[in-house]
This record gives sequence, structure tokens and C-alpha cells, in this order.
Amino acid sequence: MTVRDSDLTITGVLRLLGAGASGSILMALREGPLRTKELTERVPGYAPRTIYRYAAKLAELGIVEREEEPGVPSKVVHRLTEPCGRELAELVDAYADASLGRLPNGEIGAHEWGSFALVADLWESGMIGALNLGERSLTELSQGDHDLSFHQVSRRASLFSIAGFIDETTEGTRRRRFALTEKARRAMALIAGIGRWRRRHVVPKGTAGLTSGEAAGLIRTLLPLVSLPEHPGKSFELKVSPRGDSGAEEERVWAEVGDGGSVIICPGPKAKIDSVAQGHVAVWVDSILDGPQKDLTARGDARLLDECLRQLHRVLWGQSLDPHGDAATAAAPTR
Repeated sequence: MTVRDSDLTITGVLRLLGAGASGSILMALREGPLRTKELTERVPGYAPRTIYRYAAKLAELGIVEREEEPGVPSKVVHRLTEPCGRELAELVDAYADASLGRLPNGEIGAHEWGSFALVADLWESGMIGALNLGERSLTELSQGDHDLSFHQVSRRASLFSIAGFIDETTEGTRRRRFALTEKARRAMALIAGIGRWRRRHVVPKGTAGLTSGEAAGLIRTLLPLVSLPEHPGKSFELKVSPRGDSGAEEERVWAEVGDGGSVIICPGPKAKIDSVAQGHVAVWVDSILDGPQKDLTARGDARLLDECLRQLHRVLWGQSLDPHGDAATAAAPTR
């Protein structure tokens, strides 16, 4: 079944997972097909009617399929679609293992599901772009590339702070400033995974699930998770293009390594660039999810780039689950 792009944008998928019983149904079916009564028992905290409604929505989107078994009365069996629903469930499960807390029984808690919608709001607000370059005040955030009023930005900033996606500090007695947290940066791995899932199952063949600007934004947000103490003072440039070739739509990411090894995002190129890498959106997304890809072209200090991407992958996922890779343990979404 072909799912609709208009329903399954990046923020649409995040809000779908964060709404009601959707995410819990996805995780319950990851263990195997369930009849309707079994499904309601595996998804506690919701009335059966609520579970029916969300299961029907997931079926409408091609993530779950419903099969009616003959008999009196007839019985409906729910299962993840293959490979579309299965891959989305595996992505969420891997992200939960790496970045979310789980209940003692291993399930994802309701408050964690609710945070998916806040990730959608954070991504959609455009605040990430400003915060990638350092702390910002509410006034600076309200002047970003969005249609939000100062009051709306202030309200969202408070919600993001409560959820742990941004840190709030106060200069003197009045001025509030905000910075991205590690939790927010790690959430970009989930967006990268949804982007690849969209590429495979939602958008037309040959289309990336993210734009080059979105992919570059992901990279800018993720890079500060990396520490490269063996490369102090070095700088690098990453080029992200829609098709893999240089052009007007190409996005560039500049970063430098601080004295302690921390990776710092720069608003423009440094006078001396030690390493340059170029690739199309899909290759960069796969590098985030699976580690460095052979299709990335690099010049200059290739070791700098390789160590950066390998460490980023370890920070986000641990070793790869991909059975065709060199390692097959821990929590990374399958290729």
C-alpha cells in the first residue's frame, strides 16, 4: 500500500507517534500480529474504542494492516505492514533504546510518547537553526524565519524547557537565554530515521525524505555531540546537495574543533579548512544512521571526517544492527 506524503511529513509522523495510542500500538504489534482483544490488552491506559480508532488511522496510512478472519463472530487481526510498518517500529524501538527512558516492563512511558509531538513543534518552529549557533534570547528567537509571535515563541520555549529540550538561563535578573540540550540534539537522529523511512515508503522514488536544508540542519544540531580531542583547532566543511552534485540548492555546514575537542558550529567558513566532504541528502542521512558511507566524497584530512561520523554514530546508536555490516549489536535502525 502506498501511504500519502501529505499525511506523513516529518512533523506529521512525529505527531502521529505522539498522539494517543498510536505509538503504543506500533510497539505492541512489533512483537507479532494481535487480534483486536489482544491488542486492547497490550495497550493499557486507553479505552478499547480509542485503540480501535488509532489502529484504524494507522491502517489508513499503510502502517498497520487489518485482516478479518472468518467465523462467527468474525475476528480482526492487526499486524505491521511489511516493510513499511515494520521499519517504522524498528526505528522507534532503536531510538527508545538509545535515547528514551523505559518503564520497568520495557514499555515506552506515556510522557515519552508525548515528547514526540514537542520534537515536531521544535523542528517546525525553526528555533533549532538559531540555537545551533549558541544561546539566544526570546527576542532573538522571535526574529527567526517563522510566523510565530513573541508570545508564541515564549510559550513554546517554556514548554521545550520543561520537556528538557532546551536549557534556560538568566543573565542578571531579567534576561532569559536558551540553549539546546543533548536531549534535543539526540532527537535529530529520530528525524533522520523518519526522513529515510519517508524516502523508502512515502515520497516518489528518487526523492529524498528530507530537503538539503533540513539535512544540513540535522547535521548542525548533531555535530556538537561529538568530541575530537585529537584534532584541536581543525575546521571542516560539509556540503549537502539534493542530488549529489554541487549547485545552487547545495547547503553547507561549517564547524571547528575547540581546544578540548568539542565540535563548534560556525556561521561561515574559517580561513583555513582542513577537510571538505560532499554528498547528497540520502548519503548524509545514511551516515547519521549507519556510519560513514562510501558515497561521500572528501578531500583534505579524511581521517578527521571519518572519526567525526564514526563517533557520531556510536553516540547516537552504538553499533549497527545491519546484518550486512561489520557489527551487528546494540540499537541502530536497520538499513
